[in-house]
Amino acid sequence: MYKYKFTIFTPTYNRAYILENLYDDLKKQTFKDFEWLIVDDGSTDNTKELIDRFINDNKIDIKYIYKENGGKHTAINTGAKKAQGELFFIVDSDDGLVENSLEIANNEWNLIDKKEEFSSIVGLCIHENNEIIGTKMPEDKKVCRFTDLYFKYGVKGDKSIIFRSDKIKKYPFPESKEVKFLPESIVWHEISKKYLSKCINKPMIIREYLDDGLTNNILTKSSLKGRALEFLYLINQNTYPLNKYPYMWIKNYINLARYSLLADISYFKEINKLSDKIMYILSYPLGYFKYSKQKKSIIK
Repeated sequence: MYKYKFTIFTPTYNRAYILENLYDDLKKQTFKDFEWLIVDDGSTDNTKELIDRFINDNKIDIKYIYKENGGKHTAINTGAKKAQGELFFIVDSDDGLVENSLEIANNEWNLIDKKEEFSSIVGLCIHENNEIIGTKMPEDKKVCRFTDLYFKYGVKGDKSIIFRSDKIKKYPFPESKEVKFLPESIVWHEISKKYLSKCINKPMIIREYLDDGLTNNILTKSSLKGRALEFLYLINQNTYPLNKYPYMWIKNYINLARYSLLADISYFKEINKLSDKIMYILSYPLGYFKYSKQKKSIIK
């Protein structure tokens, strides 16, 4: 049995300057059955002191965990192990929440009959001016695979995703001390192979992209290494089977070559199947072409 309906999970790193905004949004939530689980990924600012003040306010249930810096994906693994909510909602430290986000998610989850077939609820993200990020989801595809949203139905942009906690626990991110950035696609789309998502065109997360965020630092050497590793995992897991997602299937090989070159690293030996090694070799010229167009943009 779970102690809470929701675990609001926030990974954070040196975000004391903005974290209080999310705290204020959580206090305003119309649905109150949740814990706020914060995993501090090695901050060197006054994050701990700030959160201690939040805890002493005694307004909401807060759990704080400090860990050595390892990247957002390692923080998610830590949070998943400690979550006491039935549903696991990742809300980043620079995100905001619509006041009835949890109420919307709770109502939608309660409407699902065969919950064992579902892994998540997927809603919209908006900017502070209420503009939708990316596109809405098809009204006739309210139940579908999360992967299909993007690669079959053409949905674009970030979405609010609330997972069943037991699925997040079951599908941890691989961890390596050398990699501190690993895209969520290797887990989110892997879960999608076996479970459905309930899709709703209602905003839940308010998102802005800060200068110190992952989105704006995607071309650093560290991030590029993680991108290369992402495509290695996607290939080895066969996350996008040829018969379902042919475009993404071939794109994985091209991007593995592209990002390996950008990061100055090789994962060729780590490709598991001989057939995948052959496809990588055949796709390498296209990967090199994309690398040559992008190499001057690398952030040293």
